[in-house]
Amino acid sequence: MRIVYRTVLVAFMPGRKEIGDIMKFIAQEPLMERELSLQGFTLPTAPQALYFGVGLCNGCQTLTTGLPVDILSMVLAAEQLAPEKHILIADTHALTDGFAAASVDKAAGEQRETLQRAVDNLSLSGWSVVRASDIDHLASYTALVQQVSAPHEYIRRELADMIWFQQEKGIDLKLGWALNGSRNSDEAAFDRRFREQFGDALSFVYTVPGRTFNPGKIRAAPYFCDDPEARILLRAGEDVAAKAASARERFGSHATRAYENFLNAVVRLYDKTVGQTERGPLAERLQQVIGRCTQ
Repeated sequence: MRIVYRTVLVAFMPGRKEIGDIMKFIAQEPLMERELSLQGFTLPTAPQALYFGVGLCNGCQTLTTGLPVDILSMVLAAEQLAPEKHILIADTHALTDGFAAASVDKAAGEQRETLQRAVDNLSLSGWSVVRASDIDHLASYTALVQQVSAPHEYIRRELADMIWFQQEKGIDLKLGWALNGSRNSDEAAFDRRFREQFGDALSFVYTVPGRTFNPGKIRAAPYFCDDPEARILLRAGEDVAAKAASARERFGSHATRAYENFLNAVVRLYDKTVGQTERGPLAERLQQVIGRCTQ
């Protein structure tokens, strides 16, 4: 197998961060998984462009039932890391796990609309939101899928995604999420496999995992939800205070603290990246963020 890497020249963009700013952000931002990100970031200069994927399923078990507000940890981190950002919604990947095409299409359409609306409403520039089905028919992509070696079609497509974005979009950084200490339950597992086959074609950085109110499942993917009552969702009409109160009744007042701490970090990064929310309790500030994203 022969993979050809293309170099894409990107003009200097005013306000683009320097490498020192990037390293400081990775080292100091609470929403970044510091150790793995510092290990995975091998670029000698600031990134030109990045992408991250949004999965729709939890293995072969279930499709997502909404987009958690936790996804903003990845969106806001990406805004701090590179001037050009791409989101890939993994709809074709979900089909390989046996889900009905109509259900996958519905979930993917909702995720794409929500994310595109959010970056537009936040006045963020340099963003592209695409579905895997938008590119998986292209000759440049199908050739890569056939060439990549992996034990499962889902993994094969994950690896092909990385090479395709590197070749066709000039991506030099992939953003994922990582669960410290895990070997197989987060995106770092895909990235390790990529490096085994393709070396240092990309750098990798990670946010911390999302959270849930459920003490039996505190950590979760930032973009996947299997219990809408245990997550704050990025959707119009979501009542943050009411859902948090319901979660405290269901799980206990102390059980919700980890998620609340995570959401507080999301709001702080929003204030740093987009603009200051009005002062008040966390629920009110997060409600402002959701309102701005979904208006």
